[in-house]
Amino acid sequence: MPRVREQPDFAKMPAVALLILSSFIFLSQRCALGAPATTGFQLVGEPTRFARAPSVEQTVFQAQRGPSAFDRVGLHHLTQLSARANAVVLYLPGTNMNGEVAVDDPRYSLPLYLASHRVDFWAFDYRTHFVPASVKPFQLSELQSWTNELFEADISAAVRFILARTGQQRIFVAGFSRGSAFALLYAAAHPESVKGLIIIDGIIGAGRPGSPPAGVYANDVSGKQLTWDKRQALMRRVIEEPEGPAPLPQFKSAADCLDHVVYHSSAFGGNGGLANPLGGFSNASVLARVLILYDRYWPNVQDYEDSFTPEIRESLSKSRIPVLAFSSTNISAEWPRLVAATATSTGNRDVTVKTLHNWGHLDLICGTYAEHEVFAPILRWLLQHS
Repeated sequence: MPRVREQPDFAKMPAVALLILSSFIFLSQRCALGAPATTGFQLVGEPTRFARAPSVEQTVFQAQRGPSAFDRVGLHHLTQLSARANAVVLYLPGTNMNGEVAVDDPRYSLPLYLASHRVDFWAFDYRTHFVPASVKPFQLSELQSWTNELFEADISAAVRFILARTGQQRIFVAGFSRGSAFALLYAAAHPESVKGLIIIDGIIGAGRPGSPPAGVYANDVSGKQLTWDKRQALMRRVIEEPEGPAPLPQFKSAADCLDHVVYHSSAFGGNGGLANPLGGFSNASVLARVLILYDRYWPNVQDYEDSFTPEIRESLSKSRIPVLAFSSTNISAEWPRLVAATATSTGNRDVTVKTLHNWGHLDLICGTYAEHEVFAPILRWLLQHS
């Protein structure tokens, strides 16, 4: 005989117990109604195409990874229609970046270039992509729990989805800038799922000493002088009318203004470290299309972490994963050495490091010569290791 579930007799309950139960029921109902349910990756919207890469189709998937509206991640899948893939790649962008295709031109877009050459390309959206720019900094307290390990868990979920979707057992993982560290962190935890690593101007570094400032939960890509609204307005002006008037009188045009802003970026050394348009290695109109898609906030807790513990480094060194790496030179004199040291961290002798002299950071993914000096070598390496 089936067991009948007994219902609580509220009349016999003490007042305190009844109050606790009532509060629990209220909170449970509130969570059920107000908090998004955790989900696997699901298709979002309709497929899209690209005018300058007509054979490539993009589909977007998103997954809910926690109770907050911010706890979402995404995948942009770019593939050539009616063509068998040569390789499967997951691309992890840099700080404040995401998986959106910024430039509809394979010459300046690694996703479109590789997808146009029959690479099954997946680009990742971190949780930061789902934090609106309009949110005030004091409303970002939940970002203090957005550690490297949490992001690695998100990436792991994405890889499981890609493996199931493509029927592969292993894939290539590529990372740009901070995305390189995430790629290596994932490889250390799941070497059995990684066929090869592509490191684009990224390093394994130690975190800052101490802790984030009290009450400050995120870094803002905009600043006191170039506020978010002014930053976005400058990018739009460069895209729409690059030779039009500059927002500051000392520059001859909007494009000239952006050229100097990125070249002199102090966070990247101030001498073409972020990009080198003044040396002809990038173009303001292309850079503006990349920069305007940046996500505003990034969890500053990650800047104080040192996730590559001795145990993680040992696991990585035992992974024996082949590596292809690219390094710019304008960030600092030491930068190429750090990139090369990072590339050798998997313990495999199959390591190729290409140093690009006079290049800035962004020049490697959207620069004037990126197609020939970065994208094409990546494709050749993928075909050799597939």
